[in-house]
Amino acid sequence: MTDRTSQRLPHPTVNEMNPEPGTLLHIAAEPGAGATSLALQIIRDSLIESGRIVWIAREMPDPGRLSDILGSLPPTSLSRFHAAAFGEHLARGIEQSLDLIEGLDSITHVVIDNWTGVSGRVDKQLVNVIQNLINSCNNKCKLILTSPMYGDASGKDEWAIRGPDIFPTTWRLTRKNSNSPTRILDTGTETIQLTPIDDGYKFSNHSS
Repeated sequence: MTDRTSQRLPHPTVNEMNPEPGTLLHIAAEPGAGATSLALQIIRDSLIESGRIVWIAREMPDPGRLSDILGSLPPTSLSRFHAAAFGEHLARGIEQSLDLIEGLDSITHVVIDNWTGVSGRVDKQLVNVIQNLINSCNNKCKLILTSPMYGDASGKDEWAIRGPDIFPTTWRLTRKNSNSPTRILDTGTETIQLTPIDDGYKFSNHSS
């Protein structure tokens, strides 16, 4: 990754501001709103503080965005970022990673990016594997999952969350409107405005 430290301006990190990610977090996002970028920003703060990350996904994050958000970190920090992509075999990939997660005491975060996929029903086997992963991470490390929402045809809400309701905390990430780059993060207790910047998001406009 390219070192872009000289191009960056200081900005608040996720851990310096509310909301706290918690130990089990589901980020459900409007497609293209940036759930992956938000998750990368959260784990970047952990890498800075000597954390160790296991990142499991269907596809690796966009290389440019990955470099934007993590590119300023030193090699020693990046060596603690363990990432793998498994395509449609995500359940198998998570199962294969459980030994690593359970065997390393130094893991601080596990991220499952796009755990539900973008279409169709969520496979029951995958749900079972996710529940096993929740148990493995319990009292050991923080678990973050992202998923794309879909248009709610019922008219109850503009966007509906894909997959079963198995998470105690879900953040909803949407665009402010179609003509604005600003994102709105609804944590269930407050609404926060996120402004895209070169290496993630700037948080502002907190409200209860």
